[in-house]
Amino acid sequence: MSISDTTAALALTAIKGTLDGGRLYLFAGPVPSDADDALDLGASHTQIAEFTVGDDGATGLTFSPASGPGMVKNPAEAWEATIAFDGAQAAMTTLTPTFWRFGAAGDDCRDIATGARLQGSAGGPLTDLPCGDQTDNGANTLALDTFVVAMDAS
Repeated sequence: MSISDTTAALALTAIKGTLDGGRLYLFAGPVPSDADDALDLGASHTQIAEFTVGDDGATGLTFSPASGPGMVKNPAEAWEATIAFDGAQAAMTTLTPTFWRFGAAGDDCRDIATGARLQGSAGGPLTDLPCGDQTDNGANTLALDTFVVAMDAS
């Protein structure tokens, strides 16, 4: 099956409408097979960071309007997060992210999904979100200059 760029843009517009105001999270641990799956922060998963606008802890992230088969983070926003480990390996001083989740407003991406959610790989250079090891000291921050959601319209 293939879809046209117009169809991709329409689908992304719906995704944007649902996810705008949400948050992006980085996690360490085994990558869930599905974005709907619950995480086990008691035994195997650790949240590394939660991105909000300007790392203010309150303002959700937004996307620019879809253009063809893709949409990008709103360039007027600084997507930033303070590194703060929470979960199974919270006592560690350094962790490498293994996956990310973007959830709609009110979704901390930990429980079984009840709404729209995206998930991708993180960490090394060949992942969706390359970012390397992170150190939890309450002062280290991450910033994302680029974040693209794309649909294969071929």
